[in-house]
Amino acid sequence: MTTYLIASSFLNFLGALLLAFAVVLRGRKNRLNLRFGVFALSVAAWSAGYFLWQISKDAERALLFSRVLMIGAYFLPVTYLHFVEQLCGESRRGWRVAGYTLSFAFLGLSLSPWMVNHVAPAMDFPYWPRAGRFFGIYLVYFGLYFMQAWYLLAKHLRTATDARASQLRYILLASTIGFPGGFTNFPLWYDVPVPPIGNGLILIYLLMMAHAVSRYHLPLVSYDFVNAAVHIAIGVTLAIFYVFVATVVSLLLGHAVTSGDMLDGFLYALLLTLFFLWAVPHLQQQAERILGQVYLRRGHRHWDRLKDLARRICTMNDEQEIFDTIAREIAGAMDFVHLGIFIRGEFTESYVLRAQVGWGRGGYTLGSLAADTRLVRVLAQRQAPIIFDGSEVELPSEELEDIEQTRKTMPFEAAFPILTEDYLLGVLILSPRERRERYTEIDFSLFEAICLQLGVTMRARQLERQANQAEKLISLGTLAAGLAHELRNPLVSIQTFSALLKERGHEPEFQQEFGAIMQRDVGRIASIVENVAAFAENSTVPFASVKIEEVIAGVAEIARPELSRTGVQFRVDQDGDLPPVHGNYSQLLQVFLNLLQNAIHALEGRADGRITVAVAVRADDVPKPMFYITVSDNGPGIDPVLLNRVFEPFTTTKSTGDQPSRRGMGLGLAIVRRIIQYHHGAIEVTSELGKGTTFHIYLPAHLP
Repeated sequence: MTTYLIASSFLNFLGALLLAFAVVLRGRKNRLNLRFGVFALSVAAWSAGYFLWQISKDAERALLFSRVLMIGAYFLPVTYLHFVEQLCGESRRGWRVAGYTLSFAFLGLSLSPWMVNHVAPAMDFPYWPRAGRFFGIYLVYFGLYFMQAWYLLAKHLRTATDARASQLRYILLASTIGFPGGFTNFPLWYDVPVPPIGNGLILIYLLMMAHAVSRYHLPLVSYDFVNAAVHIAIGVTLAIFYVFVATVVSLLLGHAVTSGDMLDGFLYALLLTLFFLWAVPHLQQQAERILGQVYLRRGHRHWDRLKDLARRICTMNDEQEIFDTIAREIAGAMDFVHLGIFIRGEFTESYVLRAQVGWGRGGYTLGSLAADTRLVRVLAQRQAPIIFDGSEVELPSEELEDIEQTRKTMPFEAAFPILTEDYLLGVLILSPRERRERYTEIDFSLFEAICLQLGVTMRARQLERQANQAEKLISLGTLAAGLAHELRNPLVSIQTFSALLKERGHEPEFQQEFGAIMQRDVGRIASIVENVAAFAENSTVPFASVKIEEVIAGVAEIARPELSRTGVQFRVDQDGDLPPVHGNYSQLLQVFLNLLQNAIHALEGRADGRITVAVAVRADDVPKPMFYITVSDNGPGIDPVLLNRVFEPFTTTKSTGDQPSRRGMGLGLAIVRRIIQYHHGAIEVTSELGKGTTFHIYLPAHLP
């Protein structure tokens, strides 16, 4: 039985220590972790004292460790209840206060006979503790707090589901096994012949708790247990080394060393090593935090300012605003008297000064840097900053001499490259700081981050300008091709009749016919020019709050004569009160008028023609509330070949013949899409042959 208790107590000690250390090493500010960690440490302390008591060779030593083991046991009930309270989300403040008060009271009496009186033989054990006068109070305290924790777990288990229920069930079952198992150690304290057979159940309890902790999201993962095991292995190694050194020194000094002394030294060294493995990093963090608050507070403010600047760069619209803001913020945060930002133009070889602070004073007069300047070439090659604050990098002597010549006209202390895709886009020039402070690693990182963000932003804007230019060229080519096609018919007609003018010009009928054709074709050409101008127009118009229902009502009023002529039915479906749109009334009117007229033309000649406009607001599946507007008809539909090109200029399904109502240039939908995009919206089209066409319009709602 003694061997069983020695082995089980040692395994209990290692298991509890591993579990507690896994929580402590995580270092989270998580109250549930902390409560469980304190409880596990109490189990580890009790098991360590239990092991030392069981291997004691004399009564004095056994009495000492039986009193020591109770130090951890005094805190077991209240720390466990505290953990269960946190787990269940309930508070038993009165129980906690009373429990910790009793625990510390017992702690004060731990080395006196009031709690552990003496040791005496019991059953097969030579040194079993005998209860002191107040020990019965502890047993009542132990039982009451265990029952209270058990009650809380059972109460919450009745309403828990899924993983939460599994977690509580495991912890409740583990408690039902572990605490009664530990309680079997106490009957012999009163000479009741009940052997402590349940001591091994504590290990089962710990394994079940580890399962509940790691699997059911009490904030631990397998990594934490591996991390704790590594720290314990380090502690064991150092403890063994300490015991070896202490034993050798004792033997050299002529002192006898017993196995009990060696074991005591090992456990003390293990606990002390584990404490320092955990405490030293935390103490270092606290010391650094205090040092940062006391001595580096000013630096932290400046660093936060520069971090914010790096985030803001990409949100600015104007390039010059970006350069000016960077120069102003860096100079203000880091106390630079002089600062310059040189940027290479898209079509030039030199780097031109785009922003500065304090330029023109103290020798800063340079307005540009040539691409073949040694400083520029070195920065382009190294792609790293050059610092002249006494810690400058090693450069060949000829490069240093050339750079020193540049410093005579521009006495900088640091130059940071502004890179994009391994291309030197610019240079950030910094003078010595006003207080002559040296650069830190954080300073380097922040300056490089700002330069990187600036380079990426400038490159993105260059690519955007190139894309816009390419789009303009494509649009120009499309317009040219469309104009050639649209203008050919009326010009051919005018040319043909002009050729007949000499022969038949004197005929009254010919003059009348010629005049009519000229008016028709010149009007057609004027209409083409006006529509092209409307499509190409890029002027800004004022925006205001516009009621979309008023826009649709205006469109219906304008199109009423044509609806009456064609017999097409028109209906509007909309939600109740609708928010306004932030836009231009005239342009939105043009959008829906074009769509309505297209639908009327598609339905002309059909007896059952219907057009429906539906207006709704979507707010659930979009980042911000949007108007969702559909314009639907039950016309013939659009050929799938043309469907993907209907918004391109000069794409049309209408005839270009002489009947005014049937002619089309294919610019109406192109203009519609341009206006919708200008209003930060989107437009799509769906169509099915023989069933009709629907245009889907999205516009941002203007909420107060």
